[in-house]
Amino acid sequence: MSLTEGAVQALVDGALPQDYPNAVFQIVNVKRITTSTNQDRFRVMISDGKVTMPAMLGANIAASDELLNSVICAEQYLNNAIKGKRLLILVKMRVVKPGSEVGGRMGNPVNPHASSSSTGNGTASAMPAAPQGSVGAPSNGVGGVRAAPIGNGAPAPYSHQQPAQRATQGDMRVFPIVSLTPYQNRWTIRVRLTQKTKIKTWSNARGDGRVFSCDFLDDSGEIRATAFNQAVDKFYDLLEVDKMYYVSKGSLKPARKEFTSIKNEYEMYLNQDTNIELCQDGSDMPRQKYNFMKLSNLSGLNNNSLCDILGVVISTEELSSVTAKSSGQQITKRDLTIADDTGVSMRCTLWQNEAEDFDGTGNPIIVIKGAKKSDFNGCSVSSSMNSALIVNPDIPEAHQLRGWWSSEGQSMQFNSVSVGGGGGGGHTNVFKVLSQIKDENLGYSDKPDYFSTMATILYLKKDNCLYQACPADDCKKKVLEDNGGYRCEKCDKTYPDFKYRLLLSCNVGDFSSNQWVTSFNEQAELFLGKSAAELGELKSMEEEYDEAFAQATWKRYDVRVRAKTDTYQDETRVRCVCMSATPVDVKAASRRLIDEIHRLQSQ
Repeated sequence: MSLTEGAVQALVDGALPQDYPNAVFQIVNVKRITTSTNQDRFRVMISDGKVTMPAMLGANIAASDELLNSVICAEQYLNNAIKGKRLLILVKMRVVKPGSEVGGRMGNPVNPHASSSSTGNGTASAMPAAPQGSVGAPSNGVGGVRAAPIGNGAPAPYSHQQPAQRATQGDMRVFPIVSLTPYQNRWTIRVRLTQKTKIKTWSNARGDGRVFSCDFLDDSGEIRATAFNQAVDKFYDLLEVDKMYYVSKGSLKPARKEFTSIKNEYEMYLNQDTNIELCQDGSDMPRQKYNFMKLSNLSGLNNNSLCDILGVVISTEELSSVTAKSSGQQITKRDLTIADDTGVSMRCTLWQNEAEDFDGTGNPIIVIKGAKKSDFNGCSVSSSMNSALIVNPDIPEAHQLRGWWSSEGQSMQFNSVSVGGGGGGGHTNVFKVLSQIKDENLGYSDKPDYFSTMATILYLKKDNCLYQACPADDCKKKVLEDNGGYRCEKCDKTYPDFKYRLLLSCNVGDFSSNQWVTSFNEQAELFLGKSAAELGELKSMEEEYDEAFAQATWKRYDVRVRAKTDTYQDETRVRCVCMSATPVDVKAASRRLIDEIHRLQSQ
């Protein structure tokens, strides 16, 4: 293993990153810096075995003090000149050998300008001004990435080829997003617009206003940009999602993390002085960047945190509405149940137009960039004004999730982490044990909770389980004897005969608890192994009738349950109804248990 000897001295002299691709350095000093947004960044000293120079790790790099003496490969980096000093920004790096295995400093590197100035901790040194023609500093003292000349072939990392209509601006420097700070005012970024929110209006004691936000992306990272009032008129119609732009003269301030999931310490404000021009060539720029979190990890986030989520829709509820506390207006919403390959499902709420336009048929894959996590009724997520919903995106992660769903996911039973989010539309794949009905207060939300369980029939209440029902195919109401006939009040007809139907109370149990469940005709016939008509004939034969109920106990079923509270004689209780039942699928049950074991082992 050898370091890229000579690279550091060349970079100190102003060489470009493309002159030393995938350079191998050693980190010989590490200093932790806490930013204004209370995030830890790391300033390091790198060495090629001969010479040292300072570098800053990008905000996207997970690092710690253990990097000391580690050998790293700089896969993407910038060489900036800041106030006459050279500073590398490591955007992407890979640890070749950890410091614990290296053991110490390689070679005898020196600070090439130690005689002129040196800090006590060795993390910075005074550097001479960049040579003429190299990556230098603009008049405000902050450097950027030199634009590649026209016809220079493939663009280097974080640089760009000027389009023909901009050839007169050959001296323009294009900066990567990751290098922007509030202390700069002369910069231009070349970016793709990945998201644009709708215009939001407000009215309060201080007046009326309008605002919209958008997200810019380049090879180095992302940044949120926001425009108010007059800037809305100037830029909203100009900016189109997925198009490329040159942006300059925006102002930067510390990012408000509660409004964006983008990993950037700063956000941009567009104003009347901001200049935005369309860039015709954008084939080399990425289209979107996600930082997906697995659903099983969301419970560890703080309430109202923003995150990027990817999931398959396993059920979709009907549109509903709520009243906004602030305005009193009705807001439409739609609850989904989503899941991923961690075996976890949760409620996901869409609002307004997204809720109205959403079609959940075919179990679509959805991405929400900037979803808001909520701790209300368990763990759930929702869209917001600042989020973006993408249905069936053409990205590798979505294709992988679709393959998992098709091969095994659709037959799995999931662990729901949302109370009241067990599955609009009655999805059966949320598995619970009976004790969770009480522990999670199932049935106490505004809408019913649906779940699946594996339960054994302990007792069947045979008294009054049969009733005489209307014989009409589309009616199940109880009939009353009327002058030798049977009258149905719902149909407003009197029939010469009736048909028996079942309404059976079952006490079912598993290892954790037991529960009374109401079963209607079809499910009750399955449990008893006889039709309602057959039981009606046996009713006069007490021994055979009792035997039919005795034979039905101590059998195990996969049961889909609907839980909802009702009030009877001023007493509120949870009523559980059997929506469907099937004999236990041993193979599916074993697979569910194995998946649960794997999930617990991964925690």
